[in-house]
Amino acid sequence: MLQIKHNLLTVFSLCLTVLCTSCGEEPEAVVKDAYRMLTVERQDITLNREFAVTLESEHRIYVRTLVSGLLTKICVQEGARVKKGQPLFIIDQAPYIAAVDAAKAQVGTARAAHSTAQLNLEGKKRLYAQQMIGEFDLHRAHHASEEARAQVEAAQAELAGARTNLSYTTISSPVDGVIGMINHRVGDFVSPTDEKELTMINQNSNLRAYSILSEEMLSELLRDFDCDSYDELFKKLPPVTFYSNWGSQLPQEGRIDAISGSVEKINGATYIRASFRNPTEKFRSGTNGYIVLPYVMHEVIVIPQEAAVDINHQYLVYRVIDGKAVATEVTVMPYNDGHNFVVTNGLEPGDVIIAEGAGFVEDGMEVTEKKEKKGGKQS
Repeated sequence: MLQIKHNLLTVFSLCLTVLCTSCGEEPEAVVKDAYRMLTVERQDITLNREFAVTLESEHRIYVRTLVSGLLTKICVQEGARVKKGQPLFIIDQAPYIAAVDAAKAQVGTARAAHSTAQLNLEGKKRLYAQQMIGEFDLHRAHHASEEARAQVEAAQAELAGARTNLSYTTISSPVDGVIGMINHRVGDFVSPTDEKELTMINQNSNLRAYSILSEEMLSELLRDFDCDSYDELFKKLPPVTFYSNWGSQLPQEGRIDAISGSVEKINGATYIRASFRNPTEKFRSGTNGYIVLPYVMHEVIVIPQEAAVDINHQYLVYRVIDGKAVATEVTVMPYNDGHNFVVTNGLEPGDVIIAEGAGFVEDGMEVTEKKEKKGGKQS
């Protein structure tokens, strides 16, 4: 029992000592949070509109056969670069060579028949001159000669068709380009009615980027560039840059040079096209990415993106009034330069805002400006 009393006296003495020690001391000053601040002003800024696109070759050719037969030879490798006129595929030529030979024989037969009819006509003319036959016999001989001549022309046309079909058995490249995947193999029976083409050839030196825009976006372009027509818009639009989805840039700038003349009924969208030169053919048809269209805005209010807090696509900034943070809702442009927002409503030139770390600020919080030390460091 004595030990317990002794312990209580010890605790009481310690508490009394702490209380006595703290008596007469000034309370610690409240430390205000320090933030970098910015005075809002109007300035020029270049904003970038981005449109998702897919690249397509300017010349994209589907290679099909014009005659039926067994595929006997494939002359190129998939993905190979080919020249115009270079053989790609060969179809069994034997039946087509036989057809040419048969057509040649038909031409010979027809020519012989025509020669006979012509000789008969000459004889009839002499007999008619001697009044040994009538006019009817002369006309009949004349018609027989004309019919024989028509048979020669028909046989010649048949021969020309047979030779054309024989030439189709060698399928050659119609342009310079790059071969795609080959959809048939040697021994396959191919036909003009096949659902799948033999292969595809792309000319990738010139590419076109296609994108879908809403009517609202098209109206914005006309408004922002102060145009009354699309022809005027084409002249005023600046060059665009293509970036692939993996971040690689096409060195050559392109231009938007076509807008579809119709609007899709289902989604109210239309197509635009931008054309690019691709001399190194680094990019190929089918590449996905986006084009960047720059747009210069003059005398607008610009704030850093770090100064805004996004709450379900509603943006708040904190103005500093009498040393306190005041939450203020603002309206910003839907597109930006990746670092800044253009404010269209909610701020006026001369307003002081917290320029970074706005996500850590609360409405009504006392704040002070972060000062810069020598050497550019902040305190």
